[in-house]
Amino acid sequence: MTMETNNVAIDMRQVPAGYVLCFNDACTRHDECLRWIAGRQIDKKMTMAQTVLPTVLSKARCPYFRKAELIRMAWGFEKLFAEVKSKDENSLRNAMRTYLGGNGTYSRYKLGRRLLSPEQQTYIIDLFRDRGYTEGLEFDHYVTTYDFDH
Repeated sequence: MTMETNNVAIDMRQVPAGYVLCFNDACTRHDECLRWIAGRQIDKKMTMAQTVLPTVLSKARCPYFRKAELIRMAWGFEKLFAEVKSKDENSLRNAMRTYLGGNGTYSRYKLGRRLLSPEQQTYIIDLFRDRGYTEGLEFDHYVTTYDFDH
């Protein structure tokens, strides 16, 4: 998904632990690099991070460059289950729990403590479609954020 990337705030909780940041303003590609964009938005309470050193600027291409791409993440399941028949509810929830890794993880996605990737969203929507549901197949909340997994 291609979108304007300069105006999207990063919730540092979404940045993987140990993610290498960049502060090299002299880099010609910094505006499109996720490491630099994340580095510009660090939490003011942070005092230490792994970083790309300025010596990398002597190289023809930065080996740490990560293209900043935005994706649409989701959370919350109330809308999905709004029109589900009671006979299907338990089997759908169990299938989701199994796919997401258990009851605790399911709850984190339900409450927004974890966000569903586009691939996870598709898988879950397909579970509902496979049981004949075609209307109202959306999650409760959506957010556009950077893709730290690509």
